[in-house]
Amino acid sequence: MAFSYDPRGLIGHAVDAARRGLDVYSWAEEQVVGAIRQGFDSLDPGGALKGGAPEVVSEVSGPDPDSLAGKMSRLLDRALDQNTRGSQVELYHHLLDQLVADEARIVGALSDGSSSPMVNVYTWLSPRVPGRAALEHAALIGRTANVALPQMVPQYVSHLLSLGLVQVGPEDPALATEYEVLMAETTVLAAIKSASRGPLTAKVEKSTLTLSSLGASLWAATTGEIGQ
Repeated sequence: MAFSYDPRGLIGHAVDAARRGLDVYSWAEEQVVGAIRQGFDSLDPGGALKGGAPEVVSEVSGPDPDSLAGKMSRLLDRALDQNTRGSQVELYHHLLDQLVADEARIVGALSDGSSSPMVNVYTWLSPRVPGRAALEHAALIGRTANVALPQMVPQYVSHLLSLGLVQVGPEDPALATEYEVLMAETTVLAAIKSASRGPLTAKVEKSTLTLSSLGASLWAATTGEIGQ
């Protein structure tokens, strides 16, 4: 067989061999660098290498003070430093911050231990089953306290009930005259009319409104009967 000498072919083979060598070298280099990095990570799992330099680990800090966890943490820390008196004062400040002036007037009007007539008006689903409330917490205390917005008394009373500053008691027969005055108020008459269904007149539930023990202690604290 004749053998032909082709220098260009030899050059091509040499170039191919060189390229394969470079590829192998690059692959080996990547493996070595990867192994080194893995070794460093195993020594310091918390620090990742970026650009060949170790990451600076920042000092561990607490939760974000504006987060839920941060706010709860501050409350718990403050609780450790508070005694019963300090916790009581903080509660009173929190309650007062949620009141409007008319609601404060209602608390003041009930502070002497008196009770005020209150009614709820319901529709009827059947002769024996009351339905939805057409009016709740309509109380004569609005007149007694001389509130600026009498039409808001049901909402004021509902809010004071949710805060635990007032409480509901049974009907008081001794307040019969006051109940008559309350039943003659425009809002109560309108609710009775809207809740009546033909021969079924609206159901009127009578009760009384008094200051709760929490409301009484708040009033005593704010009027200086106990130290600030």
